[in-house]
Amino acid sequence: MGHAVIHAQSALMPLIYPILAVELALDAADIGLFIAVTTAIGGSMQLVYGFLTRWIGRPTLLSGGQLIFGASLMVSGLAQSFGQLLAGISAARIGASPQHPVGNALLSDAFPAQRRGFAISAHISGGNVGTIAVPFIGAALLPVLGWQATLAVFGVPALVVGLLIALSVREDARAYRANARRAGSVRSQLATVARRRDLRLILGAALVAAGGRGLDLVAPFMLLYLRGPLGIDKGTTDVLYALLLVGAVVGPLLAGWISDRFGRRRTLVSYYVLSAAGILLFLAAGANLWLLAPLLLPFGTAVFSESPVLQAYLADRAHGPMRDVAFSVYFALAFGVGAFWALVIGNVVAAWGYPVAFGVMAASYLAAAALLVAIRDRDEPAPAV
Repeated sequence: MGHAVIHAQSALMPLIYPILAVELALDAADIGLFIAVTTAIGGSMQLVYGFLTRWIGRPTLLSGGQLIFGASLMVSGLAQSFGQLLAGISAARIGASPQHPVGNALLSDAFPAQRRGFAISAHISGGNVGTIAVPFIGAALLPVLGWQATLAVFGVPALVVGLLIALSVREDARAYRANARRAGSVRSQLATVARRRDLRLILGAALVAAGGRGLDLVAPFMLLYLRGPLGIDKGTTDVLYALLLVGAVVGPLLAGWISDRFGRRRTLVSYYVLSAAGILLFLAAGANLWLLAPLLLPFGTAVFSESPVLQAYLADRAHGPMRDVAFSVYFALAFGVGAFWALVIGNVVAAWGYPVAFGVMAASYLAAAALLVAIRDRDEPAPAV
């Protein structure tokens, strides 16, 4: 539930960006800057959880983050300018930051390796349930309430979920901290992550593939492209957006199941190639709805699926308390570089147009696949249990 309300906000923002473009006279570069700043702030925060989990219980970090997230969205509903909205959403990103590294580490500890891919993918799909509801709920609320009040409304369930996590999620924090101390210092574990060739390549794939991340880049720029250069009306683009996001629920579950049975690397390389092909087919379809409608569901299934499988791949290799450190590095780098990518894509659109920007996204998928192919079998440690 916590992941769902966070993803709901991420999916709502692409619906708000076209409104802001009109009301505040913003262009694609401005939207890219907004995404970059908020992503960088949330991403940089994720690095600290490798340290904080040794002092603060992981359930406390999750519940506290949800409360900050919900309160920040409600404050964002008072924004009257670009700067005020930027500050509010940045604070919300800080509140959302424990969900990925802390939540994934808890799940990885709870499930054996042969079920871990499906477990992490279910966590992502659960978050994407909030994503898929947004085109219907958000599209209904925005014209009635306006974007400010809609943001505030989306903050309410986050506050409720934060309280539920505080009351229901439990962990033996004392035992976890003792185990973490026995495993070595955070500095030594960071050094281990940096030394391991397989972990470096996995992290490198995350950095490169961030150039085509689903909710933060593909979804907002696709919507801007459909409504802008292609001139497709809002009602139709809302339906197309919903089709894209249905894949965000179905895709990770399928990909996690496949990776548990046929291997993480093989699944990831296949999905990166499919994502690259999908975005090129999207470009080729143009404004032809007979081609776009059947394409966006399978494309969403592919493009939203690589991330949870890559996270499971990392969890298979980073064992015990080092997993918290590895996840903190993974998400800090992925979101931090995602901020850089948002600036790049926004400026590529402004300078050369959307087709070139989507081509860059497709190239990022193929480059990530090449990095994973470079992992040698002998680099891989024994399966985690």
